[in-house]
Amino acid sequence: MFGVYQPLIGWRSGRKRDRHRRGVRAERDTLLYRLQRTLSDGGEVAFNAEDFVSAPGLRPAVFAGPRLVEHGSVVLQEVAAVLRGQGGRPLDADGWRSLLDPELLTRILRTTVVGRANALAQRAFRAATPQQQRATEDIGALREGGRAAARALIDDEASIAGVLAALAESGRAQEINGIFFADLDADGETAFRDELDRTSGRDDDPYLAFDPKGDLGEVSLSPLGVVHLFRQFFFELDTFLGTPTGHVWLSPGSTVELTETTTRRQIVERTVESALESALKSERSTTDQDEFSEAVKQDNKDDLKLGVTTSVNQSWGTGSASATASLNMDKTQQVARETSHKRMRQQSEKLSSEIRQSYKSTFKTMTDVTDTSSKRYVLANTTDDLVNYELRRKMRQIGVQVQDIGSYLCWETFVDEPGTDLGLATLVHLAQPADLLPVPDQTEIPYPPDRMVPFQANATWNVGNGSRKGFYPLTAVDPPAAPDGYVLKPGPGPEVLPATQVSATGDDFVGSWEFGCRINASGQLDIGVVTGPDGLSWNKRVDFVVGGALKYVATDAKRSEVDAANAARRQAGTDASTANDRKTKEAFVGAVKDRIEKAGAVRRRVSEDLREEERIVVYRKLIASLMSSYRYEHAEASSRHVLSELINSVFDIEKMLYFVAPEWWRPRELAGGYLSLQNLRGDLADSLVSWSDSRSRPDNYLITDQSQPAVLGASLGWLLQLDGDGLRNAFLNAPWVKAVIPVRPGKEKAAIAWLQNVGVEGTDGLDALYSAPGDELDAIRAGSGRAAGAPVTIRDAIDHLCRQIADKHRESTEVGSYPATEVDDEDKVSATPVEKVFEHGFYPLEGGFRAGPTDTGKAPDPNNTAPNFQVFDQWIEVLPTDQVVPVPVAYDPRTGRQR
Repeated sequence: MFGVYQPLIGWRSGRKRDRHRRGVRAERDTLLYRLQRTLSDGGEVAFNAEDFVSAPGLRPAVFAGPRLVEHGSVVLQEVAAVLRGQGGRPLDADGWRSLLDPELLTRILRTTVVGRANALAQRAFRAATPQQQRATEDIGALREGGRAAARALIDDEASIAGVLAALAESGRAQEINGIFFADLDADGETAFRDELDRTSGRDDDPYLAFDPKGDLGEVSLSPLGVVHLFRQFFFELDTFLGTPTGHVWLSPGSTVELTETTTRRQIVERTVESALESALKSERSTTDQDEFSEAVKQDNKDDLKLGVTTSVNQSWGTGSASATASLNMDKTQQVARETSHKRMRQQSEKLSSEIRQSYKSTFKTMTDVTDTSSKRYVLANTTDDLVNYELRRKMRQIGVQVQDIGSYLCWETFVDEPGTDLGLATLVHLAQPADLLPVPDQTEIPYPPDRMVPFQANATWNVGNGSRKGFYPLTAVDPPAAPDGYVLKPGPGPEVLPATQVSATGDDFVGSWEFGCRINASGQLDIGVVTGPDGLSWNKRVDFVVGGALKYVATDAKRSEVDAANAARRQAGTDASTANDRKTKEAFVGAVKDRIEKAGAVRRRVSEDLREEERIVVYRKLIASLMSSYRYEHAEASSRHVLSELINSVFDIEKMLYFVAPEWWRPRELAGGYLSLQNLRGDLADSLVSWSDSRSRPDNYLITDQSQPAVLGASLGWLLQLDGDGLRNAFLNAPWVKAVIPVRPGKEKAAIAWLQNVGVEGTDGLDALYSAPGDELDAIRAGSGRAAGAPVTIRDAIDHLCRQIADKHRESTEVGSYPATEVDDEDKVSATPVEKVFEHGFYPLEGGFRAGPTDTGKAPDPNNTAPNFQVFDQWIEVLPTDQVVPVPVAYDPRTGRQR
């Protein structure tokens, strides 16, 4: 059984009209922007030093056309300025010959070009003036460079002027236009009119695109259609032997055994395994421990000597005090008391409860069906001649007839973006973290701090008479030993370091002198007196003790050691960071590779479940349209029950058909919001290998050496479902779905009334006149009881179609005797028109094919007198069998042909 669906023309669908209006409005929203692109050149805009805008030549833009190209050449700039003054349009050969005359080009060269060259030379001359204090050879080089630039400019411009003059003289207007203009083929006026023509249709006609002139203003696609169902019948008419498939020859007295074996084997294995395991475990531990200890110790010791002992005690309500005095008599009393209270609580309670439940069920079914049939043939030649046999395959002659078994009125509608309500599978994948190395501490090790080492030395002032000025050394001592890794700073030199007078001994000496120290050339520490500007004079001996502190700093070797350690730390940190970056990238690439392979290995869901989900999505939209969106979402349960029964009694919901529109009607870009190569290109730049071109294509996708082949739509940028099949992916990316719901037989009027509801399809277009041949219009008037010549509307035509379909269905339930051509009633069968072929058998069709129920171009068929439920097509099919028949044949030895 199969069917053909035919949409109808006439009734304007309200839902389709709304869809068309939304598209037209969206296109008109961008009309202004699209028209703007066809115009240009609204005037030049200038800015002064303070960025004030001036546009003296501003005017409404004109239609865009070829535009002048900016050049760096002086000659081309001057010619372009002349062209701009003449309208800025391309010229023909005569126009260019008139414009590019030698007088104009010569004037440009002698004035503008020479002036520009003069400016170059003068700029170099001013740069080479003596005020710049340059060398003589530099001045000459600068001036010569300016002269060379001026000569080059004049030569280039003269060559360009010569080229233009030669092109103009030879009439090469196309080449000259190509030099001065871009977009030579631009025609803004034509583009402007084309954009207007694209949106000149009216919103209320959803199919005006069939005729841009609007001639089909009263025609649109109806929400109604008709499904014609047909049934094929197959009849075994005859069998015959086909062409030879083999050859066997038998010599006299020989025997040949032929065995034909046919084996068919089918193995179906299905395994279902489910496992469940749960465990619960708890543990608690508490310990109680108390410890009390108390010790009292008293020790009395009396040592009687001569003395008196006095003890005073005082007590009060909150305490007591005692005082003891002992003189020449030892009496010691020692009292020690120790009280210790230690409490420790450890409550130990271990409760272990473990519940483990394991359930595993395995169901395995294997069906092995082997069908083997063998046939054994024995051929014997009992004659004295050579016998030849041809093996010919037995053929079947099958007669095929097609019968009309009924027609149904259908409601047709569209569902836009059907895949948006379907959820997509999300792959759960846990990426393994990178095994990173610990990054060493990279804190800089500081240099060892400076250390101040004290010293103290004896110095004697005994210089006799005379004044001493500046630093006067009194003694030289070895400096303190330097700590390990340190050196004294400063080294030998005139710098005097501060020192302090610790003590001084001498006749009549009082006060304190200023001392200092410095390192001499031999490395010893000179300690001396630091005098004032007038010097120091003291002729008596003074012995001093002088102290101070010397600064020791880290040695160069120690600093180099610290620098090397810091460099090693930095290098170790850099190496660890580089290794971690590599490990992180390897882990990322590995995770992506593993994810791609696992995503490709996801098992596809059962096709029947996917189709049922798609049908449910379409059902939601259609039922919402039949019930109105508000009732579909907010109706009470009782109201919903009533509406469901009403709708199901009028429409055969379960027999809904849907047709998925190909994606190329409106290519979509849903994959941009999901993981794609563009999101990973930066992170995988060093890990991607392309064997095609190096262009960045928006619809590239990722594969690995172990991944499964990509599914349909991967190269098209489709939104893909991991566990979906090709049909599901096509559904997700389809721009729309056309759904067809049959109307139950006998409910055509009720369906029309339901669809005329304002919330479904409306009544727009039903009162328009119906155009048809005169006999069809007369039949409509006769069926509706109208007078002859009365106007027939589309509503009348639809009502007439409903009556025809209802009458045809009523006829299909009436039982009659078939075939009518049989004379004997015993050769007739009682059946409905739909089952007459099934009940009786083969009905020879006159002519083999009938295009229409009332085909008047052929002789009437006695077996198909009624216009309904006719057998309208028949043909013969020849099918081979698995049987082979040996046929004896003889050949002419001279010609080699069969006798």
